[in-house]
Amino acid sequence: MLHRKLLMAERPLFAAHLKRLSPADRSFRFAHSRVGDDWIDKYVAGIAADDLLLGCFDGDRLVGVAHVAFAGPVAEMGISVDSDSRAHGVGAELTRRAVRWTRNRRAEKLYTLCQSDNGSMIALARKLGMKIHRECGTAEAYLPLPPPDLLTVGDEIGAEMDGLAQDWMSMVKACQGALLPKP
Repeated sequence: MLHRKLLMAERPLFAAHLKRLSPADRSFRFAHSRVGDDWIDKYVAGIAADDLLLGCFDGDRLVGVAHVAFAGPVAEMGISVDSDSRAHGVGAELTRRAVRWTRNRRAEKLYTLCQSDNGSMIALARKLGMKIHRECGTAEAYLPLPPPDLLTVGDEIGAEMDGLAQDWMSMVKACQGALLPKP
């Protein structure tokens, strides 16, 4: 699977990914129940240019996304994974990379909000060591972040280079028939 940042031009892929989620999964992702296709289109259109959209691709299909938005020293994270790609570590890897990216931008705290019955997200938050507070049907989780260091910055650079190399190899394979002479 390929993990990389989504480009602005790929935001329709993110919207299509969110629209593939079931009504229950949409509710889990956004912590409220009225999430129709129009709402998703407005949500995606309103994402700030400097937010992180980190995608996980299985072939050409976007199967998971971490969205990180900043509000001062706090970054908020949302994770979504296609139902058929769950329980394969996609959410955990997206979260790990989102934490590193957020830390490297000097956020002091990572925050996520979910419904209190979203067992997958709560388990992931616990796995990260996030402090979880439940109230009125929702759960908020916070993770204090240390400042970046050479290891986290180098890890992010390496991951970006790997993503570019994988994209390049996919493009070469796709064009190979057109570029090489036929015997």
